[in-house]
Amino acid sequence: MSEVRQQLLITLVHGTWPRGLFPRIVRFKHWVRALVRRQPRGPLIFWFEEGSPFLARLGTELGDVPHKITPLLWSGANSIFVRDKTAQVLAEHLSGEHAQHPQATQLVIAHSHGGNIALRALHHLKQGKASPSCVESVNPLVVTLGTPFMEVHPADFGRRPFYIRVALTIFVMGPILFLLLGLLGWFLSLIFVPLEPLLPVLVAGTPFLVLIMGRWWVVWRAPARQNQLVALEDATRLSGLWSTQRLLVIRAIDDEASLTLSLGAILNYLAARSIAVVLLFYLVLAFSVRTARLMGLLPWLPKWPLVFVLLGCFPLTIILFGLLFLGRSWYGRELAVSPLECQINIHSTPDATSPSKIVTLVRRTFARSLRHGIYDHEDCAKVIADWVRSQLTARGQEVENRNAL
Repeated sequence: MSEVRQQLLITLVHGTWPRGLFPRIVRFKHWVRALVRRQPRGPLIFWFEEGSPFLARLGTELGDVPHKITPLLWSGANSIFVRDKTAQVLAEHLSGEHAQHPQATQLVIAHSHGGNIALRALHHLKQGKASPSCVESVNPLVVTLGTPFMEVHPADFGRRPFYIRVALTIFVMGPILFLLLGLLGWFLSLIFVPLEPLLPVLVAGTPFLVLIMGRWWVVWRAPARQNQLVALEDATRLSGLWSTQRLLVIRAIDDEASLTLSLGAILNYLAARSIAVVLLFYLVLAFSVRTARLMGLLPWLPKWPLVFVLLGCFPLTIILFGLLFLGRSWYGRELAVSPLECQINIHSTPDATSPSKIVTLVRRTFARSLRHGIYDHEDCAKVIADWVRSQLTARGQEVENRNAL
């Protein structure tokens, strides 16, 4: 048996919020469970830490294959750019490890968004962005666990982004600026200036400031939005890597992370469409009422309905923008305020020409853990070990064939 089949260097990459969204609550639940079961309270061990059940099962399944496990710890922030920087760190780790052990087989096991980090690391290796000069020969095995493969692409949504920005300017920034100017006038009136002469200035100044801010938001910020869109697209690019890479995708049915991201996509669509509808409704209503009053068709029509509608549009638009920001931020915090001219591609498997293997693990017994924690599945470690053994065998045969030639 060759050295290639004997030596296996494993790198573990955890996903977003590896210790939970609220770590203190997770530790408290662990303490309560130990108290209820009247068991001594042991340390809370996560899947990528030494002594975890997953690593114990994986070591048992690998059996006589010598291996070394190294976790790659990162902040776990829900950020596209942080994940891309972590991918660069992983690429440098893999290239440095390969330089020290050129005959060893490297394996990356990544969970959740850690899978995107692993594939981005392959991208950086392919682009030669890692520091050592041997990156071209680095060809690790990659296993992803419950990864929502994500890419950001530019998109043309017509006038909808323009309507959304105009609605943000009128219904959100406008009232806020009016309140700020009102507070400023009230403050000045307390010092030395009467409030009555300031009222015309406040009434005329608010639309002027709203117009200036709207122009800045809609027109002057366009180059910055385009640069950010290019950066997001580059930081999430996964395509073009699969013809030569060996990948095992392990996924679960009704994965909570995938369902949450799907809900985010629905919120994005509904909120964006609703904001545009609210804006058009108000503009049509205002134009119709103003035209009717000028033509004398409805001289009795008071002005208060427009004010009432405007006051109603303000909280409604705030809620819709909150849903829009919430839905987009689930993909990465940059997308909460990112250009609207982009679409987010999320799938349980990446676009590929020939991925090695895709496995869907099904739970047939009751388990308290979430489906997204697929590393707790009883067959997960076995599937990984069997696939790794087949890859080691194939690589050993390739080496023997080259030596025979």
